Amino acid sequence: MSDVTQYLVRWLCHDLATPIASVMTASELLDDTPDAEINELIRFGARRLTARLRLVRLALGAAEADMAGGALERLLKDGLDSTSVDWRWEGDATGGMATLIAGCVLLVADLNRTRPLAVDQDGVTVAPSCTWPDPVAAVFTGSPASCNRGSLAAMLLQAADRAGRRLATTPNGLTWSA
Repeated sequence: MSDVTQYLVRWLCHDLATPIASVMTASELLDDTPDAEINELIRFGARRLTARLRLVRLALGAAEADMAGGALERLLKDGLDSTSVDWRWEGDATGGMATLIAGCVLLVADLNRTRPLAVDQDGVTVAPSCTWPDPVAAVFTGSPASCNRGSLAAMLLQAADRAGRRLATTPNGLTWSA
């Protein structure tokens, strides 16, 4: 297994641990006595987990499928339930852009926990500034991935290339250009 694959698996497992733990805890609390509140906790955890898996599948998958802008917006907002997303993207996401947008949103959201994001035709931004850890910033300057988030950055560079875009970091997030 390559380093990038190992880092991605580690990142994915960490990212999905919370919703899985809440479903497991709630199901253990039920035991033999049904409880409406605990059942709702299980449903909430399962919905959250499903939404996050859909987002991760789009961001990390090799698919280059086109996606309607409204459907992509819903997928992002559902998959990032604790992050506000200001959707300014116009039109559909074609030519590999759905994968690129989803991946960029995942990385920027992960680096800037719960801070509002904006998505438009130029990229994904967060105000007042975006956090860029050194290992992640290094990937965008040509270094190999050396951590979980760096592996996602490496995949994003590949997704941008497949979409015919150039991906770059800015003080406020990620931008893509033709």
